[in-house]
Amino acid sequence: MLAMTIKQQLSTLLFFLIAIPSLQAQIVCGLGDYQHQACEHGLQGTGIDEFSFVPPPADFDPNGERAVVINVNYNNFPANAQAAFDYAVDIWASTLTSSVPIVIDANWQSLSGGTLGFAGAQNLFRNFPGAEQSNTYYAAALANKLRGTDNAAGQGDITCTFNSNFNWYFGTDGNTPGGQYDFVTVVLHELCHGLGFFGSASVSGSQGFLEINNDPVIYDTFVELNNGTDLTSLSNGSTALGDALTGNNLYWNGIEGVASNGGTRPRMYAPGTFASGSSYSHLNENTYTPGNANSLMTPFLGTAEANHNPGPIVLGIFEDIGWTLGNECLLESVSLINVGECNPTLNRYAAQIEVTYTTPPPSGLLSVNGNLYTVTGSPQTVNIGNLVANGQNVDVTVFFTIDPDCSIFENNLWQAPSNCCQDPRLSEVNPDNETITITNYGTCNINLANHRLSSGGSNVNINNLNVVSGTLIVNPNASVTLSWTAWNPPVGGIDLALYSPFPDLNNPEDMLDFMQFGSGGNGRESVAVAKGIWGAGDFVSGLSPFNYIGDGDQNGVAFWEGASPPCSLNLLTTGVQSACDPLSNTYTQALLFTFEEAPEGGQLTVNGQNFDFSTSPAIINLLDLVSDGNTQNVNAFFSDEPTCAFSANSVFIAPSSCFCPRDLNLDGQVDVQDLLVILAEIGCTTNCSADLNNDGSVGSSDVLIFLPDYGTVCPQ
Repeated sequence: MLAMTIKQQLSTLLFFLIAIPSLQAQIVCGLGDYQHQACEHGLQGTGIDEFSFVPPPADFDPNGERAVVINVNYNNFPANAQAAFDYAVDIWASTLTSSVPIVIDANWQSLSGGTLGFAGAQNLFRNFPGAEQSNTYYAAALANKLRGTDNAAGQGDITCTFNSNFNWYFGTDGNTPGGQYDFVTVVLHELCHGLGFFGSASVSGSQGFLEINNDPVIYDTFVELNNGTDLTSLSNGSTALGDALTGNNLYWNGIEGVASNGGTRPRMYAPGTFASGSSYSHLNENTYTPGNANSLMTPFLGTAEANHNPGPIVLGIFEDIGWTLGNECLLESVSLINVGECNPTLNRYAAQIEVTYTTPPPSGLLSVNGNLYTVTGSPQTVNIGNLVANGQNVDVTVFFTIDPDCSIFENNLWQAPSNCCQDPRLSEVNPDNETITITNYGTCNINLANHRLSSGGSNVNINNLNVVSGTLIVNPNASVTLSWTAWNPPVGGIDLALYSPFPDLNNPEDMLDFMQFGSGGNGRESVAVAKGIWGAGDFVSGLSPFNYIGDGDQNGVAFWEGASPPCSLNLLTTGVQSACDPLSNTYTQALLFTFEEAPEGGQLTVNGQNFDFSTSPAIINLLDLVSDGNTQNVNAFFSDEPTCAFSANSVFIAPSSCFCPRDLNLDGQVDVQDLLVILAEIGCTTNCSADLNNDGSVGSSDVLIFLPDYGTVCPQ
């Protein structure tokens, strides 16, 4: 009985698929069963010589770097047409930015009528990680850019077809002869549609429609009437929407699109009779006539009319719908040129870096770790001075003050020199005799006259103390013993600190060395650790902390010896958390750990997962975590030293469950599109996304597994 029900469901769904009107035309346009009106007729030729040319963008460099990779699969293309196509593709590649390659399927074939060519997005996606608006469709290439990964790996992003019957001009110089159509212009126009310059509008009789599966395309959300009425606020299927779509009264209201038109809303093409494929998804033909900088995306093209420039309005519209332009400010890299030597007088050093960027803001300064520099041009050499020589790794953050989003961060770009030359240490203390010995472990002389000792709230300049042995100018590996008769450390224990000349006693960075003995001497250590100046037990690299060896008295004759600091492991911060993967209901979580004196071998175990480690801080990524919306604890330890551990509760919160294994196209619901994915892979035996039973191939059993979930709406 159950088998009969499944067969009935399959039969009904297959009948539905067969009954979809104009399936062939829709697939050619690249949108499956989504009716994209911009594809229906494509760009129309007028046959009228215009003898106009809009050249490529002024900053277009055919040999320049590109912030996006565009790959083209050519089908039946002649060589000269392919060369012109490549040129148009490169103009878009020089304009847009995306970390995900764009794949175009290009066809060359005979088309009827006056259609020069047509193109469309091969897939639409909504509610994906990174989507700027919920319940809104985005063209595949734009959706991939926003998500940062391919929403449909292995599939193309744009499908386009060009008419082999026309008298084409395949040159790239824009000098199109009379009677010929400029092929670069047509390709540039059609790819613009495939990249997202289209809406979902249609008109039937007097009724207007604006949706795909009850949701708009991102383009739709920026179109309004002249009086400011948002087009998406009008009821679907209403005569009001039909009148709006045919009232020659539509405008773009996006911030960037308006700004690119000098503060005036760009006018869209909306003639009195709705022309599917021309109306709505173009700029107004009579406003942006041939030769106008914004004429590329009008619905008609004349012979001898060439436009090799998307134009400022189109670029503004692209920014509104979510694209990042290649001519926007981009900090490309920060590299180290040189690290200077430590200055022994100040224990400071300088570093020199090179910052590479494109399209910096017209004003403002360059900020490097909080230091401000005049913008001189890329690549720019930046000298950073007065850095503390502490042997630590140095992170670098760079941004433009007028555009903080134009930024870059480099972790551990260099290692600071170690504390140099002057290296005074507290080596012995005798509270009974009220004497303190300081040894110079550095390689040059130290004048201690203006240094200071501090203990239990008492402070004294060393030049005010009596010298028992040695001198205040201490040679390398020599010592001086001082008498501090006013020092009365309490029986319960105390700390003792040596400060740099003229110190700020509230600044742990001015502390040169530190001792503690008894139960109460940890005040300065806790302050320093809390401020992140030093790690616990690491005030002086290589020698601290010190062990107290006394004669049995609470404050007897004390001799301090160097000891290896203990291993410590701490969670510095949580990092990026990925969105829930609906196919596995899992996510990843980044954690940043710091550690000191870690074991030389083994691994760092975090919540049962093992990671290699080298230098601190260490970024680890917990993988395949279950998305259940609960708070998560963190337990970490070194496998070769399990007692060196970290544990904390409620460190981060898992994403809510998004389990939806049958949503094969990741559009947030299990519907006919997912069934099409299965049917398209029938017989597949390698890298099959529709192999639901994991038997190594796609067949009828996978369809049967899919059907019970048909119609499911995935968790948001």
